[in-house]
Amino acid sequence: MGVDDVLYNIGEGVELFWSKLLLFISGILQPRRSDSPPNFRFLKKFVRKELTVHELLSLRLQLVFIVYLFLSLALVLVRVSVLALVFLFVIEFSYIRYIVNKYRDFFVDSEPYRVFYYSISLLSFAAFGGYSLLRSFSRSLYPIITYIVAVFVAVLTFRAYFKRRYGRDYTYGVVEEVKNDLVRVFVHDDIAANVKPGYYWVERVQDAEPGTVVKLLLEDRKLRGAVPSRILEVYLRDQSSQTSSEPKNESE
Repeated sequence: MGVDDVLYNIGEGVELFWSKLLLFISGILQPRRSDSPPNFRFLKKFVRKELTVHELLSLRLQLVFIVYLFLSLALVLVRVSVLALVFLFVIEFSYIRYIVNKYRDFFVDSEPYRVFYYSISLLSFAAFGGYSLLRSFSRSLYPIITYIVAVFVAVLTFRAYFKRRYGRDYTYGVVEEVKNDLVRVFVHDDIAANVKPGYYWVERVQDAEPGTVVKLLLEDRKLRGAVPSRILEVYLRDQSSQTSSEPKNESE
């Protein structure tokens, strides 16, 4: 192979790399709604139990945010430039935005997740970035303590706003099993209701049969999230268990 061929192949490879990179960046900045869910090949290797697409998307958001927190903390501890925190935040926020917008049709309700993760990402960036700046310009503890208190108040304020705007004392589930006077209900991860995904036993009501979608009243438990306490309404039988907890046509 001659020198010209080598240079041509190098140029072609660089051109292909940049075109794919630009396409990737464009997809992140302007995500298009997907008609199919992601495959979750990497995530499923670490998940022992079966989860719905909604649960897997929620888990991905949680993991991305947790990694962002640890990396931000590490950058603050090693006293790097604030620009590094800005760069890390842009990557995290862009990816969160990409997940929520591209796969919004596969969330039970994407809006609360969008608002929640956008907001806590911004609050976290403000907390780390502000602390890093204060530490650079002031050696006194009082401004830093004041700022930490202000961040804490901001988090509580957002929590109150989110609960008032999106919070509710009910969620939906799919009846999986009937046993005497009890039914086992599968509930999706529901950030608006502050309930964890999983199976819950509640008292059986009329027409609550395997496959039916039910509306559940929640009991709020401080620091542990809400848990279903009883069935409020029963909807027509769902066609596939664990695929949807949105109500269909309500039964008479």
